Amino acid sequence: MKLGLKNPQRANSVLTYINIRRKFIYMYKRDIWPLIKKQVELGKSILLLGPRQVGKTTLCRSFKYDLEINLASIPEKLLFEKDPGRLEKIVQNLEKKVFVYIDEIQKIPRLFNSVQVLIDNKRAQFVLTGSSARKIRQELDLNYAPGRLINFKMNPLSLNENPSPLDEILTYGQLPAICAEVNLEQKEIELRSYVENYIEEEIRKETRLRSVAPFSRFIELAAIQSGKIANFSEISKELGPSVMTIQNYYQILEDTLFAVRVEPYTKSSSRKKLTKSSRYLFFDLGVRRILAEEPEKFSQDRKGELFEHFVGNEILKWINISKKPAKLYFWRDPDGPEVDWIIEYKGQLLPIEVKLKAQPDNKSIRHLKTFMTEYRTARQALVVSTTDVKFKVDSNITVISYQDLHSQLNTLF
Repeated sequence: MKLGLKNPQRANSVLTYINIRRKFIYMYKRDIWPLIKKQVELGKSILLLGPRQVGKTTLCRSFKYDLEINLASIPEKLLFEKDPGRLEKIVQNLEKKVFVYIDEIQKIPRLFNSVQVLIDNKRAQFVLTGSSARKIRQELDLNYAPGRLINFKMNPLSLNENPSPLDEILTYGQLPAICAEVNLEQKEIELRSYVENYIEEEIRKETRLRSVAPFSRFIELAAIQSGKIANFSEISKELGPSVMTIQNYYQILEDTLFAVRVEPYTKSSSRKKLTKSSRYLFFDLGVRRILAEEPEKFSQDRKGELFEHFVGNEILKWINISKKPAKLYFWRDPDGPEVDWIIEYKGQLLPIEVKLKAQPDNKSIRHLKTFMTEYRTARQALVVSTTDVKFKVDSNITVISYQDLHSQLNTLF
């Protein structure tokens, strides 16, 4: 087959590059894989949620299925929309217990009724994937019985899975296909395409907003403020929609897995003014930048803010991957100290400061000391920085590199 290129040798090199790049995309070792594999081998059914193009389909197709249903395919979607009981009929016609994969399950949430029946009757085991929890929750309000479906969440690549340079992560994010692309101009093109598809597929079609324009203005501002404390009233005044509408918009970001809400830690016997508003973290910094319409070069101050955002995202990824009963908070007194991130695990607190510097000093840890004095369950603390060497800056405060964050958390918990 002729490619229509003037230089045949160039054509061969292009094909080689494409093949290598595609192979590289599928070679990422995902830390969540052993957990999912173990549950499948135990005979459990899996629900794997995550934003588009984080690698859910690639991961799940590692298994061999008796039946695969792709609801992103319009013909298949139409068949099951017309007859949601079709799944039960197909399985009942088979003589053995079957292993079924359904991609984009949120497109026909009524299929969960059949899924539950087939699981309860021991006729099928399922691996289900979806890129939005909105319809599943709103239209069915299902309460998954323990042991029926094991829920997992999949994120873009973690630093542990793909140790890219920090500047590249802050600028282009960690979606697998974007990380595998070596051409910066192409990264930008693909990120913009991703955002456009998200607005169309996840917002217009999945949420059925009457008008996408007000939401588009909102999401730009939300992307700019991602990682900061959300002020619904200020956003409402600036953009026009009511406070309730702004709250609903943020809920859409959560439901479509584009942002995670991080609550403030407000337990205190002495402080009465602790911040009670939440922070929202966009799931990927490259997508965030495109939505915010920010350039590819950041000021040092902005880079510091994004570094803190990045560390927050990495902690959330660690929680998802480890499946530990941990929760992420932040702590802030508007008139006093603040701590960037706090991990709560089995009654213990781990305060974490984030500093975009190689040698954090005593000034960098003063708020950590205050927090540890006020909260006795916080017996140690971390400063996540750009240092090359792990060291103690105080008897119970350790400075680590952001590159060692996952391994350090695995050691502590």
